[in-house]
Amino acid sequence: MDDEVKILTRGDYYMTPLKWFHREEFKENLSQENKQELAMLGHTDLDEVFNVMNETAQAYVVRRTGKPLIFVGGILYSNGDTEFPQMFALFSDKVKDNFKLLARGSKMLMSFFDQSEMNMSMTVLAKNEAMIQWATWLGFEAIGVQTSNNHDYVEFVRCNFSKKNVSHETSRPVMH
Repeated sequence: MDDEVKILTRGDYYMTPLKWFHREEFKENLSQENKQELAMLGHTDLDEVFNVMNETAQAYVVRRTGKPLIFVGGILYSNGDTEFPQMFALFSDKVKDNFKLLARGSKMLMSFFDQSEMNMSMTVLAKNEAMIQWATWLGFEAIGVQTSNNHDYVEFVRCNFSKKNVSHETSRPVMH
């Protein structure tokens, strides 16, 4: 934890980029719900999941100073199913201890991503009502349901309205 750079902080909590040394802590602290959902998607090897996140995503860890991680999430860029990068979130059981932290931290995370992302997508297991409500609260809009591996998933998109969405930056109108 000495090599962790604190990108965002709120009290004793902070967000730091996911690094290789987080691997064992990630595997030990991942919630059972997330392990089950990953298994439904065919990902039973948590080392493989960690490697994919570390190699193809802008991924972060959130923790309380001196405590185990409570959240691993970020933006997956190599998703060929959509034109928008895919936001993902994996939680430890510790996240349930402080809902206010989750709410505040989630809004901070979205503000952080809004600095670089015009649009994002998210896919949530349809039976996971709490995650669907969380995605909606973060400004994601449900656009449909997709079935994969005999499970239904709600597809979401989120547009960053704080930025003008144009096809090319030079196409923006000049303001005087």
